[in-house]
Amino acid sequence: MAARDDSVIRGSLIACLIFLVLSLALNFLFWRWGNLAAQDSVAMEERLTSAQNDLRKGSEQIQLMKAMLGVGSMSDAQFELLSQSSSGDPDMELIEQNYVKDMAILGPEAEAQDRNYHNIPEFLVNAIRSRNEQFGQAREEATTIRAQADSDVVNARQAQTQAEKNRDDETKKLEMERGQFAEDRERMKSTTEETRDQLNKNVQDMNILRKQKADEISKLSQRSSQLLETVDTQRQELNRLRSDQFESVQGLVTFVNQNVITINLGSSDDLRTGVTFGIIDGDETRLQDARVKASVQVTKILGEHLAEARVVLTPEIRYPIIPGDQIYSPFWAPGRQVKIAILGDIDIDGDERPDTEALKGMITAAGATVAAVIGADGEIEGTLDSSIRFLVYGETLTIGDGSNSELDEAAAAAEAKVGRIKELANEKGITVIPSWKLQAYLKTINDSLTTPLGSAVRGKDFPPDAIPPGTQSRLPSNLPQMYQKQLDNVQRNNTIARP
Repeated sequence: MAARDDSVIRGSLIACLIFLVLSLALNFLFWRWGNLAAQDSVAMEERLTSAQNDLRKGSEQIQLMKAMLGVGSMSDAQFELLSQSSSGDPDMELIEQNYVKDMAILGPEAEAQDRNYHNIPEFLVNAIRSRNEQFGQAREEATTIRAQADSDVVNARQAQTQAEKNRDDETKKLEMERGQFAEDRERMKSTTEETRDQLNKNVQDMNILRKQKADEISKLSQRSSQLLETVDTQRQELNRLRSDQFESVQGLVTFVNQNVITINLGSSDDLRTGVTFGIIDGDETRLQDARVKASVQVTKILGEHLAEARVVLTPEIRYPIIPGDQIYSPFWAPGRQVKIAILGDIDIDGDERPDTEALKGMITAAGATVAAVIGADGEIEGTLDSSIRFLVYGETLTIGDGSNSELDEAAAAAEAKVGRIKELANEKGITVIPSWKLQAYLKTINDSLTTPLGSAVRGKDFPPDAIPPGTQSRLPSNLPQMYQKQLDNVQRNNTIARP
């Protein structure tokens, strides 16, 4: 029973295998047939596409040929593309090239739709007609020109005949003029000889005068050169003497001992006691704008280049006097005395009364001298010359309001005199400054700690710095009683002077 079941199973398996092999063979045949059919279909589609392209290309060529023959139109872009493109068909390319070359006959002004073979005969006929018209006009113009030329020839011959006649007349006149010229030439020769003799005489006289003039010019030139050299020498000497303006320092601080210092000026510098110097920081380079931190007055000459001075204007604690600080004085110059002239009445205390004498004392105390005093009427007391350094004048006079003509005229005359004195001072090289500037130069112990150095700065433009409450002087307090009293007096005066 079991053996029979095994044979049934084996038979079934064999039958399944046979069926599977037949199925695989049938599927392979069906796949092969489908693959061949697909390849045939692709080939048919390619042939169809090629046929369509050929048909479209042929259709485009037919349209192009129609446009060339005048059926239809062609745009400028199409014509330009036609002259540049390559279709791949040699015959069509030759036709297109010949078409572009033939259409050049119509010229660039022809429109794109008119560029075809149908319009070329009409264009040629019109061109021939236009050339015929131009030829006719040219022939008429040639006839006119020929007639005009014949007329011009006749006129030229008549003009030639008249010119020949005029030539004969002018020849006769020329012969007459030649005879007259010969007579005039002979007469001129005799006149020239006389003139030459006179000219030679005049040249000799002129040479003598020229030599005399040259000698005189040489002498005057030598004299002028000498005078110019003298003037230049005097100018250089004047500039040298005036080179030590008050903006320039004259010396240095060499030693500091409380309120007594020594400076490097002495007897060889013609320094004298009583001269007051301002002290500025040794690092200052622009002296006309430098800040004066103290003032000292010379008390003793110690040597050729050594002197002792006392502090008359105590500096602030933050600006102490140290060795190497620079000193200056507008009223002292090494080797000579500074001279100052006073113009008119000057009021220095605001009481509307002249303080000329007091101003003289202040100038003298500062180390300078008053060389001249000029009144408001122009009268000069002393000598006003180029050795004077400053001319100091008061406030400008005010002319009246017109109510009193006599006072107005007197004020105007006085102002004119003052103006002439200032002009004279400028001519002599004297620096003219107002009185307020001189007072700013003269500030010492009872004034502010700043003294202006610039040429246009008032002392009130730089108010003093207030000393903070409780601040002590930089000077030591362990001084002898005599110096302590002097220091207390200085501090008291500074406190009174400051608001």
